[in-house]
Amino acid sequence: MRLGLFGGTFNPVHLGHLRSALEVKEGFDLDEVILIPAALPPHKSAGEVVDAADRLHMLRLALDDSPAIRISDVEIKRAGPSYTIDTVYHFKRTLPAESSIFLIVGLDAFLEIDTWKSYDELLRQVPFIIINRPKTGSSTDGFSWKSLEQYLKAKIS
Repeated sequence: MRLGLFGGTFNPVHLGHLRSALEVKEGFDLDEVILIPAALPPHKSAGEVVDAADRLHMLRLALDDSPAIRISDVEIKRAGPSYTIDTVYHFKRTLPAESSIFLIVGLDAFLEIDTWKSYDELLRQVPFIIINRPKTGSSTDGFSWKSLEQYLKAKIS
């Protein structure tokens, strides 16, 4: 089984999240994509995000009839901050050993990977699928693969 883990605040969930999940599923021949709303995102303050239970409910409403994408409340059930490394370990423990897990992240989030808990271990544990957002005036507009390579060399390797 090939699974994509797609975490985030989903504050709120929108068509971009859902479309990205479907395109990644198809493009990387994944059996399933699992959306994982963060309970307590470590990079955001409490006032910036809607209550986790409400965001989970919004996701359930948005995905009511989608068999290709499912939702996990693993981070909401776990106490404390929502660290991706903990979530990856959870799925590695609970899925069959022959499963392949991929971590789906937006380019904007990946460009802060060096600030994540145990990011070096995370990079060893799971392959990443990095998605870019459409041009919207964000800080990643015009971001080139050469710039990504430079970031990886400067911050990661």
